[in-house]
Amino acid sequence: MLKAEILPVNLGENVCMPCHGPAKAQIVLVEWTRPDLESPEYVFFFRDERSYTSYQHWSFVGRVELKDKEMKNGDVSLILSSVRISDVGVYECRISQGKTRSKRANIKMEPIQVISLKVEEEGAKTNVWHIGAAASLILSAVVVILVAVIFKKRNREQK
Repeated sequence: MLKAEILPVNLGENVCMPCHGPAKAQIVLVEWTRPDLESPEYVFFFRDERSYTSYQHWSFVGRVELKDKEMKNGDVSLILSSVRISDVGVYECRISQGKTRSKRANIKMEPIQVISLKVEEEGAKTNVWHIGAAASLILSAVVVILVAVIFKKRNREQK
């Protein structure tokens, strides 16, 4: 089993999940699956020179497409649009090459790429940054006040 490549993405953004077959291969079938999905588990399904939305899990219909529809140089990377929290999970890319037009039921292919998609909320990062900036400002103000008080006290003692 391939080790999953961790791919972080911000909520709402588009992400390209990389997957490459042999450069000169004639790719006749492309499957992107997420094993944790209930049937159908297909994120994307391509066969007979076209994609099939009827095989897709409903949550991915209209949100996925091949990066290169011609699959030049074996590129079967998948673009997922408008990433949602529910998109977190492990994605597997499989291909079949050659002239065969076998139906899915007759094929058992191992994944050539495994992606672990991690969705991060952009706001969470921003909020942490804002809290850190506010804390720094408050700390700086306290230091300035302390320095001013000490400076005033020394001036009084010298007089």
